[in-house]
Amino acid sequence: MFGLGKNKSKVVEDESIKDKSKFVVVGFAVMIIALLAFLFSEIYTSIQLSKQNKLLTNTGNIQQESDNIIIKMAKIGKEVNKNEYEYIKEIMKFMSPTEFQNFKNSISGMASEFNVQINSLNESESDKLGKIYSVNYIEYQFLSTYQNLTYFKNKIAESDFKINIIDENISRENANSEKVIAQGKIGVYVFPGKEKLLKDKSKIIEKFKAEEEKLAAKNKAETEN
Repeated sequence: MFGLGKNKSKVVEDESIKDKSKFVVVGFAVMIIALLAFLFSEIYTSIQLSKQNKLLTNTGNIQQESDNIIIKMAKIGKEVNKNEYEYIKEIMKFMSPTEFQNFKNSISGMASEFNVQINSLNESESDKLGKIYSVNYIEYQFLSTYQNLTYFKNKIAESDFKINIIDENISRENANSEKVIAQGKIGVYVFPGKEKLLKDKSKIIEKFKAEEEKLAAKNKAETEN
């Protein structure tokens, strides 16, 4: 009986050891799976962070490139506006059709100021200067002393507009006279679209004109000091 009891005890002990070995195997397997899952998670997270960092870096480069492009466009825009203003300043030296008529009418007053007699003053056919500009002509004949005639023409030359005296011939009125006869024509550069251009570009004109006046005032102050 005792021997049988011992055998049963051994059987029970063997089963207990067997059950524990199964538990150890299962636990080890779970640990391995958990470790692999952890490693996979770490590797995946690392890859994702690397992608994000790369994306952020590229985004930073894109932003920097965009900023550089915007700066360049601003500089180009400013240069374009500056060049356009320089063009407008040249256009200001052209007369509009209205200004041309006003100039023609003002000649009588200037002639009277310098004792110059006007024998004839007529507008003649203009010449085209490209597609949108022209040179308008005023044919004249003046009678005056040579000195007064010189003063008169200098007065005309003081204009801010592009004005030229063309094909002028000067001769003495007669052998006994101190006066001379000047015959020729005045050429004036005219731009029919001037008034519209100045209106459309008024903001650019005001901006750069203000900058010029500010710079002129600064230079004047430095010179005085």
